[in-house]
Amino acid sequence: MPYRLFFLIALLLPGMWAQAQDNIDPPRASLVAYECLFDPSTNSSTIRAVLTGTNGLPIALDTVQPTVAVAGTTTVLPPEQISKIMLPLRPPLQMIIVLDITSTVPIEQIVNAVSTRLMPQLNVEDQVALITFSGEVAPVTQFYTDKNRLINEHMIDLPTLDGDNQLYGAIDSAVKSFPFNSPFRKVVLVLTDSGQRSAEQPQIESIIADAVNNQVQIYPIGFYTRDVPDVPVLQQLANGTSGFGWYYTEIRNSRASIEEAVGQFLNRFVQTLNSEIQMNVNMQGLVPDATGHVLLNLNLVTPNDGTLITTVRCPLTLLNHAIRFINPPIDNTAVNGQFQFSVAVESDLSPDLWRVVFLRDDVEVQNSSNTIYTFDAAQVQPGYHTVGAQLRNQSGQVLATTATAVRVYTQQRLQLTLGEGAVSPLSGVVRMEVNANPGFVLQDARFQIARLTDPRNVQLLGTRPFQGSQAVLVDDNIYQTVSALFPSITAQDQFQITVIVPGLPETDPPLAFSNELVVSLVTPDEPVIEAPQVVEAPPVDLPWHLLPATFGGIAIPRWSLASLAGGLLILNFILFQVVRRRRIDRLIHNVDRHDLSPQLMAITLRRGDMKQSFTLTKKTFNIGRGSTNDINLGDDPNISRQHGVVMWRKKGWYYSNRKGPNVTRIDGKRYRGLVWYRLEAITEMEIGQNLLIFHSNAQQDLSDFIKTNL
Repeated sequence: MPYRLFFLIALLLPGMWAQAQDNIDPPRASLVAYECLFDPSTNSSTIRAVLTGTNGLPIALDTVQPTVAVAGTTTVLPPEQISKIMLPLRPPLQMIIVLDITSTVPIEQIVNAVSTRLMPQLNVEDQVALITFSGEVAPVTQFYTDKNRLINEHMIDLPTLDGDNQLYGAIDSAVKSFPFNSPFRKVVLVLTDSGQRSAEQPQIESIIADAVNNQVQIYPIGFYTRDVPDVPVLQQLANGTSGFGWYYTEIRNSRASIEEAVGQFLNRFVQTLNSEIQMNVNMQGLVPDATGHVLLNLNLVTPNDGTLITTVRCPLTLLNHAIRFINPPIDNTAVNGQFQFSVAVESDLSPDLWRVVFLRDDVEVQNSSNTIYTFDAAQVQPGYHTVGAQLRNQSGQVLATTATAVRVYTQQRLQLTLGEGAVSPLSGVVRMEVNANPGFVLQDARFQIARLTDPRNVQLLGTRPFQGSQAVLVDDNIYQTVSALFPSITAQDQFQITVIVPGLPETDPPLAFSNELVVSLVTPDEPVIEAPQVVEAPPVDLPWHLLPATFGGIAIPRWSLASLAGGLLILNFILFQVVRRRRIDRLIHNVDRHDLSPQLMAITLRRGDMKQSFTLTKKTFNIGRGSTNDINLGDDPNISRQHGVVMWRKKGWYYSNRKGPNVTRIDGKRYRGLVWYRLEAITEMEIGQNLLIFHSNAQQDLSDFIKTNL
């Protein structure tokens, strides 16, 4: 170029540059979503986007408030369905470098800046291609992951050419050169000092439209040389495609200063490339269109750059979810203990991404991966309750619900006891106590009694309110009360006492019920029958057995009176035996108030090689074949289930058979039926093939004292 022409251009360019600067649109913050991937195992979409501020640098993600809405609707997803992260290592991208090789470009310095500032900072898997232009646009090279090969094969010793540049044709060609449906982020980097010199180039609006449709971002870097780039147009391309532009505006420059400026711009360009974010969106509740996609609007409110909006098209597959009870109880089933509710889950989600929520009376009681819920009736208020289950995702959204809730009726278990010191058979004043769970309020307790042989004939003993967690009924004369309810009571009768809290209404099952207390009663002694008095008549001169006797004014022969007297004697003996047996039976069933001797006694049981000792720590020890006895004598059929009893009465230890046919040998002497035998250490008792030795608990070696060898 002639010196005078160059001088003229140098005088005119500052004004031209200043005028161009006045028309430049300011840089804009940008949000570009370039990829959306759907994961059916989590029912969520991963959206990859680029977020940069007006300075071209990444925006701090913790300052951004995102919202996601379905395009064309008012449906806004709940915030808990959205999460965001700044990617520490961005995914690979595809880049096409549009390089100006017109004669005004210091090509060696520009290539050196690209090879030293840009290429080393790109990811290994980034793919880079090249388009050069001057008066013509060169074909695009292939995409290289080996950036050194691209430089060595296409950028070293590049010639510069004269002619009207085809800058916008080259940019348009780059936008259209990316592979169809490429999953990569697509970037066009423009390095130029040229403006439009030919009218026959693509329209700027057309380039922007194609770039937006193909999700291509344009990043121009303009620098001043002997030519002037179209900075307003380049910035229009950057703003229209959510890219960013950098421009070296120093008029007085050199090849070295241009290289340094472009190198710094490339450093900032790499920072911009690394401004990628990832948003995860739970797609629960969204319905795909006919193509299997959902169009989402992403809105990010930034602290300094306003609200940024982009639209992304996400694929979506509807997932199947189901939850149902396995063998649930029938509705209104009464439950008084624990019951396990179990559910079966069917879901397209992986098991670690869903949770089973059990609800009792619509209140969440268990939220876990466990498909079993243990319902404990003791921990809930007695009455009707419902149990249902839901399948939820990790965000707490309901995926499926059991078809119906199961209705159960809970009952509380009460503990019924007799007052201290009261044992069966009962007599006189009896105190009955029933205890409930203190955590729940119950209505009045109903004390009931029934014959053990006729449990359906239930009679009411009385009703008492709960004071705290206890209700108490005191009966002043239990025999009188029960005999009024059940006439003709005998000593052999047994009764069961229970307590219930009626349902509301009473047609419902009881809200609470107690254990059964089986008792018998002490019956009053039968009156003693006295023999009639005989009035003797005056002596007469007749044989003795013929002499009459007057009885009640009637003369009766004396032989008849002798027979009567003998009969009365026999009757008296029988009555004596009956009374004796009843007294012994009463002693067996009524513990007196004498304290146990401080010297503990024991009974050692020997049968063959078997030896077992029992310390007498309570006042009554039952002996027999039944397993409920304190001392079990095995399965010998010759031994009664309730054979005998060792008892502390009247400050001494005694033994008695329990029934008339029972036989026991005590110190070698045979005793049959009810006996009253005082035990002294050492006393041997033989029952069947069993030897029982009564002795002091301190005396363990009895071999020298045993008198009988079984």
